[in-house]
Amino acid sequence: MQKIFIIFAVITLSLSVGAQMKMRNLQIIADEPTNPTLEMKITPDSTKKADFVELNTLGVKKALVEKDFNQAIDYFTKAIEIAPDCFRCKFNLGRTYLELEKSDDAIRVFNELAIATPNTYDVYASLGEAYNKKELYEESLPYFRQAIKLFPDDVITLSNYAISLSRLKRYEEALEHLDKAIKLQPDFAEAYSNKGYALFRLGRQKEALEILKKAEKLNANLAQVHNNLGVVLDYFGKEKEAKKHYLQAVQLKPNYGEGLCNLAISYLKTGDREAAYQQLKTLEKVDFKLAEMLRGAIWSKYVVDASEVKPKD
Repeated sequence: MQKIFIIFAVITLSLSVGAQMKMRNLQIIADEPTNPTLEMKITPDSTKKADFVELNTLGVKKALVEKDFNQAIDYFTKAIEIAPDCFRCKFNLGRTYLELEKSDDAIRVFNELAIATPNTYDVYASLGEAYNKKELYEESLPYFRQAIKLFPDDVITLSNYAISLSRLKRYEEALEHLDKAIKLQPDFAEAYSNKGYALFRLGRQKEALEILKKAEKLNANLAQVHNNLGVVLDYFGKEKEAKKHYLQAVQLKPNYGEGLCNLAISYLKTGDREAAYQQLKTLEKVDFKLAEMLRGAIWSKYVVDASEVKPKD
C-alpha cells in the first residue's frame, strides 16, 4: 500500500457582494437616483411613464422577493424599451445579469452606464464585481479603485477589492482595505473572514485563527467562516475541532465545494473511506475540477501498488 498521501486543505474567501445589501439595493423609480445627471427623457404626463415604472417595480419584486431572475430581466428589458434613458432600469438589469452569472452581459450594461454617468460609484463597483466573477482579477482592480475614489467608505467595494487583491496574492494590500472596511463596519463578518484568509496565506496562522473566531461570533451562519476555521485548526493539529467546522460549513451550504472537499479529507484522515467517497459523489455534482483533485488524493491513499500484490495460484 502506498504510504505517501498529501493532504490538501482548501481555504476560501467569503464573497461579500450583496452580503450587507440586497444586490446593491435594486432601485425602484420612486427612489432617489444614484446619479441625478441621467434624467428620464419622458414628460411627466406621459402615459408610457407608468408603464416603465410598473415594469421596473415588477422586475425588482421578481428578483428580490421571488428570486425569479430570468423574469426580472424580461421586465427590466421591456422597461428600457419604453424608457431608454432609465438609469435605474439599466442598473437593475446589470445587477440581475450578475446574479445569473452572465458577466459579459452585465459588463455591457454597466459600460453603457459608465459612459452616461461617469461619476456613479455603484456602476464602477459593479463592473469590478463582474470582472471578479470572470476571474479577471487584474482587470477588476481599476474599476474598484474608481468606485472607492468616488465613495471611499463603501465597505462592500473595499472588501471586494480586497478579494481581487487576495486572488492576485497581494495579501498585504488586501489587509489594508479589509481593515478599513472593518473600521467602518465593525460587525462585517465577511471582512473578518477574508482577513483571516489573507493572514493564513501570509503564514500568520495564530492571527488568522483569532480573526476567524471573531468572524464566527459575528455571524455563525457563514459557511466560509466554518470552512476556514477548520483549515486553520487542521494546521494546528486539532483535527476533531476542524471536522466539526467542516460539517457545519456543509450543513449551512450543502453545495459548498471547498467544504465538501475538506470534509472528505477529514474523513480520510480517520480512515473513514466510505464517508469520504460520499462527499466525493456530492462534490462531483458541484465542482468537477475540485472533485478530480479529491479523487486523486483518495487514490493516492488507497490505491494498491501492483508490485506488492502476489498473483493468485
